[in-house]
Amino acid sequence: MNYRLALADVACLSDNAQVSRWLSAELQAAAPAGKRRPVWLAGRVLLARLLEKEALPLLETGPNGKPFHPDLPPFNISNSATRVAVLVGKEAVGCDIELLRPRRRFLAVAQYSFAPALYDWLVRLPPDEQLPAFWRLWTAHEAVLKQQGGTVWQITRLRLPLATLCPPGRYLTHLTVNDTLVACCGTTPFCTPLEPEFILI
Repeated sequence: MNYRLALADVACLSDNAQVSRWLSAELQAAAPAGKRRPVWLAGRVLLARLLEKEALPLLETGPNGKPFHPDLPPFNISNSATRVAVLVGKEAVGCDIELLRPRRRFLAVAQYSFAPALYDWLVRLPPDEQLPAFWRLWTAHEAVLKQQGGTVWQITRLRLPLATLCPPGRYLTHLTVNDTLVACCGTTPFCTPLEPEFILI
């Protein structure tokens, strides 16, 4: 199996019982304070559960803040609103999760963020298809950037082809779970469709 995926609601994984069981004391101590704390903890608990690794160790971070650990397989954590997803692979992976929701001025965001050919394709769609297509394009860009170890601030540098929505030598897949869209990017083809190993939503 080249890829493993899991999705969860933050509230299911950020309580003290889950955190104490699945995260090491060092990792718990590294959690941020404030509003970010529950989603930060939930992502790491979901990773530990997916890998079946209790007392997940303190993670390191790459140049753009992407977490990793030399003793763990490559992984990526993503969150949106109250949802979190984890993708694990044999080589570098990228994952983006978005709650499908209205977004103000999404066409302006698309014009700034996407290659002209993608924007032109988007605006030619019927109006009721534009927002779902925008989220598909947005999550594809985010997943590709995360697979490369980049950040959302680099999104305008990508020139993704409409046919694949990923660079040569990379593969992308989308799946929808209830009202949540997930994009996954990796270096080998995905089974179609990619099925989450478990969903806690």
